[in-house]
Amino acid sequence: MTSIIVGAAIGAIFFKERFGIPRIAAAGLLVLGIGLMLHAG
Repeated sequence: MTSIIVGAAIGAIFFKERFGIPRIAAAGLLVLGIGLMLHAG
């Protein structure tokens, strides 16, 4: 699940991809969803 965040970070660091507001928001929503699943389970 967190591979999306890790992949985005690697792309931004090593491949100089843009890491703008939409990507930060998507990563935040992903972390929030994972947190909710862990809390509910």
